[in-house]
Amino acid sequence: MLSRLANRAAHAPAAFRPALTSQARCFAHPINVNMVDSDFNAPSSEKPLYLNEFIQKTSAEHQVDVKTATRNPVVSDPKDLVRSHAGDPHNKYGVAEWRHIHYDIVREPTFPRKPDLSKGELASGAQVTRTDVWHDPKEPAITSVAKFSPENFRPVGWAENAPQPITTVPEGTLDFRTNRLPIGHADRRPWIYFLAASTGFIMSSIVRIVACKLVHTMWPAKDVWAAGVVEVDLRPVKEGQNFVVKWRSKPVFIRKRTPDMIEASRKDDPIAPSMRDPATDAERCKKPEWLIVIGVCTHLGCIPQPDAGNYGGYFCPCHGSHYDHSGRLRLGPAPKNLELPPYVFIDEFTV
Repeated sequence: MLSRLANRAAHAPAAFRPALTSQARCFAHPINVNMVDSDFNAPSSEKPLYLNEFIQKTSAEHQVDVKTATRNPVVSDPKDLVRSHAGDPHNKYGVAEWRHIHYDIVREPTFPRKPDLSKGELASGAQVTRTDVWHDPKEPAITSVAKFSPENFRPVGWAENAPQPITTVPEGTLDFRTNRLPIGHADRRPWIYFLAASTGFIMSSIVRIVACKLVHTMWPAKDVWAAGVVEVDLRPVKEGQNFVVKWRSKPVFIRKRTPDMIEASRKDDPIAPSMRDPATDAERCKKPEWLIVIGVCTHLGCIPQPDAGNYGGYFCPCHGSHYDHSGRLRLGPAPKNLELPPYVFIDEFTV
């Protein structure tokens, strides 16, 4: 029945169309859904179902009209408000859904009719972009086009009837507004202080937990500490012997040097500046009789042989690097002297 009524309204003569149209306006959907252009289906811009009377002003001028207009009487109860379907072009339909019943869904022509602004007709969409309604030879085009921005058009009577609710809660409804203290009230300060202190305590605790977790995660394990600290008893080491211990998975050479070895090393101190890695014997040995170096060749990581080479100290057979009794590089491709580990003499016989 409803669809038959809508079709009759679309195909009826113009004289009878208002009567049928007014009957169909009470339903929350467009009056006609005509998506085919024909002689019977005029464009919706040419047969608007709303009052085509608009005021074209700037937003600032519209705000002035709202302040100076004669407003409707103030109401305090929602039942005194106008019902949403009583002349409102936007009819609430269903839950959170808007349906418009003031137009027909039809195609617009490629070149629509030019609106008559002197009669207050609305100029929007294709009526602006596909006509010269915006053209004004007395001003620049950019200024003329800006006047047709949607916020510059308001329907006649908008300033007098636009709703401006102060509250959506009727009188007698408890919404706790009267229970709240104003901002800056003295009684609000304890709560603000408590909230600030609680927030600071919680944030400090979070920072402390994160810092502790980070430090504990990066802290070396006990086995790593144990491997990094090694005590060696020097009493079993004989004079001239090259004693080997393991430190951090590396061999460490501990040699108790003879007086001849010490004399030979100190004898070459004057030419130390000309060596590839300059160093004197005193800089290499904290105690003259003890030489402590890491037993890894500085060339490619091989383990040198003791008491070998041209200088009687150490010799790397892989590529021919020669070291003297101080572990200094004297010949070969190695770039530096044998590395010195960090060590301390605890007493006369312990290092």
